Amino acid sequence: MLGFAITAVFVSYQLLRDTQSSISRSSTLMLAFVVLCPASLLSVALDPDVGTSRFYLLWTVIALLNAGLFATVRARLTRRLQRPD
Repeated sequence: MLGFAITAVFVSYQLLRDTQSSISRSSTLMLAFVVLCPASLLSVALDPDVGTSRFYLLWTVIALLNAGLFATVRARLTRRLQRPD
């Protein structure tokens, strides 16, 4: 759920601060989102226009990938912490 939520916040931020907005995007915040959502690098390669159906489809896939990444990390950490030494 955390990975999906991070992606949702990232998309919301992009929609609020799109290229036509008078308020610019924070480079530091964008970098933090990329670190927390590495699957978002797919959007650089495909570069859909903000607000189009292709944009929403791509970010849905990115959200699912990011959620899977966070779930995998959590499962591995849980398994490692439960393993007796």
